[in-house]
Amino acid sequence: MKKISWWYTEIGDAEKANVITAFDKKRFSMGEIVYELEQKIAKILNIPYVVLTNSGTSALTMALLAVDIKPGDEVIVPAMTWIATAQAAALLGAKVVLVDCLPDVPLINPKEVENKVTKSTKVIIPVHLNGRACNLEVLKSIAQDVNAYLIEDTCKAMFSKHNTKYLGTFGHMGCFSMGMISMLSVGYGGFVVTGDKKTYKKLCLIRDHGVVRQPEKYECLGFNFKISDILASIGLAQLDRLNNRIKHVHTIYNSYKKGLLSHKKIKILPVDVSSGAVPLYTEVYTEYREEIISFLKAHNVETSQFHLSLQQATYLENHGDYPNASNFANRCFIVPSGTSQPLSHIDFCIDLICQWNRRMENI
Repeated sequence: MKKISWWYTEIGDAEKANVITAFDKKRFSMGEIVYELEQKIAKILNIPYVVLTNSGTSALTMALLAVDIKPGDEVIVPAMTWIATAQAAALLGAKVVLVDCLPDVPLINPKEVENKVTKSTKVIIPVHLNGRACNLEVLKSIAQDVNAYLIEDTCKAMFSKHNTKYLGTFGHMGCFSMGMISMLSVGYGGFVVTGDKKTYKKLCLIRDHGVVRQPEKYECLGFNFKISDILASIGLAQLDRLNNRIKHVHTIYNSYKKGLLSHKKIKILPVDVSSGAVPLYTEVYTEYREEIISFLKAHNVETSQFHLSLQQATYLENHGDYPNASNFANRCFIVPSGTSQPLSHIDFCIDLICQWNRRMENI
């Protein structure tokens, strides 16, 4: 059997047609198509303002610039997340304060946040990993108590809900990715959402070097965070198939959950789909991670390991241990997933893991 990639999303004829149309209309920079995608996303998320940018990392950086993060300000970040969450703050000179995650799911632990907030805390960034909602009610209360901003990292939770409301729309801003491992995949892309008009106007300035155009005026610190109409056209094509894409990742998650339920040596990390969470991919927790990964690899099945705990980034200032984040980092991996991953690949992967499990039971 040919190699099965751990992630697959289809960039097909509809996207190609949109790109050609954008090309024919000479839409090579940021313009009408970007604005159209912003408006459509805003309508879906029921949020007034959306600002497209060139990556999820840029979205996080723009959000922090919009609240005037300066050297010495503290930004609280979970130890279990992609490094970009912390790097956005570190690149602006902020002090990154790491917090451990919960023991049963890789989400920021509110009690640990409460223990680490100080008068210097400027921003708290909960990361809604794989569609799971952090405890937003408690985190929002903590942020308000210390006069800090709540900025949601929703890069891996696009179109997930919590109490009927979309993640990313609870805090002052929400940051999203449109990279390849996303519900909308344009190659590289992202966006910031906010309900605050003043913040929206500042984000638009930051995206374009902080410059007011015609007449030109240097208003604030910014950078070239713009995205082209060509890439936005890909997002528009995928937005037309949004419901099918969401349904497909739900089917994949449920297939793994059902197919591997009886195996005691492995556990599917829970995603509360009944509350509106969208499981972008499926994660496996096991004491036998390396053995299973090797077995799958021998059968041309690719997997992805969890991110390292951020304490491994020695250039970040951190104190103490983060046992829960380390536990997930050392024992979890992601099985073949994706908005277009063929279901036959999922069945094949489940069969292989069952084979491995039977071998272990006979040893």
